[in-house]
Parts: sequence; C-alpha cells; structure tokens
Amino acid sequence: MIRLKVLTPTQTLVDESVIKVHAEGQEGAFCLLPRHRDWVAALAPGIVSFTTSNGQEQFVAVDQGVLTKRGAEVLIAARRAVREGDLAQLRQVVEMEFRHLD
Repeated sequence: MIRLKVLTPTQTLVDESVIKVHAEGQEGAFCLLPRHRDWVAALAPGIVSFTTSNGQEQFVAVDQGVLTKRGAEVLIAARRAVREGDLAQLRQVVEMEFRHLD
C-alpha cells in the first residue's frame, strides 16, 4: 500500500492508503506502485487518479504541483486542486472552482 497525501495551501484533499497512483508530469504520464523507486516530478495541469484499498478509482484535478514518492508515501503539493469520484462531475467542479478562484 501507498500512503497518498494531496495538499493545497488551504486544505488536505487526500490522506489515505491507496494501491496505485497515476499522474502526468512535464515529461509524460506515469504510474506509481508500492515497490517502485523513489520519484520526484513536476506535475502538468490535469488529472491525478488513484485506486483506493477497496478498488475504487478516485480523481483529483490539479492546476500544477509537485509529486514526491519516498518509500511508501506519495505527497502531492498543488496550488489548486479538487477531488471527485466521477470524471463527468469533476469537470463541472473544476470549471466552477477554478473560475471562482480566477
């Protein structure tokens, strides 16, 4: 298991154990599993997906940020981010939240 934390300057969006994490960095997309090597990546604006311990896929939209994997912990620090379990709903939430902030 991986301990995933997604942080913004104002809140903790995710703090739970997950099976895997998919993200997109400046050099392309990647997947992190528990036994992968340590990793650091600048994240491109987009969707980070992760699979929870019960097999459910969840999504976090990030404006931009940094991902670090160290041991069994993945930490994502993002300027702006929103979480949703459904991709269609996530699009609406992103449009409302990010437009409101802009």
